[in-house]
Amino acid sequence: MSTDYDVTFTASDGTTAKIQIIDSINPLPLSDTWTGVEAELGSSGGKVASWGTTNATLHAGMGAGGAITLENFTKSTVSGDIGTGSKITLSGSFPDGDFTWKCDNVD
Repeated sequence: MSTDYDVTFTASDGTTAKIQIIDSINPLPLSDTWTGVEAELGSSGGKVASWGTTNATLHAGMGAGGAITLENFTKSTVSGDIGTGSKITLSGSFPDGDFTWKCDNVD
C-alpha cells in the first residue's frame, strides 16, 4: 500500500497547481512518483528523490527538463503542513520561481 500526498502550490501571483506525490511501498530508489497537470507544470509527473533529506525533489518525466523542490517536505508530512518550494525550467502556466505549498490530504 502506498502513502499518497495531495499538495497545492501557490505562486506569489495567486496561480495554483495541484499535484499528488505517491510514496510507494517499493524500497528501491526512485520508485516514488508524482503526478500533476502538464499544462500547469510543464510535466504530467516524474520521480521523487531526496526523501532522506529535509526536502523532496520532484524530477520531470521523460522529455521534460527541470525540477520542483519542496522544502521541509518529508515522509512525516501530514495534512495541513505548509512550506516553501521552487520550480525551475518546466514551462506550463504555473510560473517558475518560489512558491508556497500546502499538504491538503494524506492517504
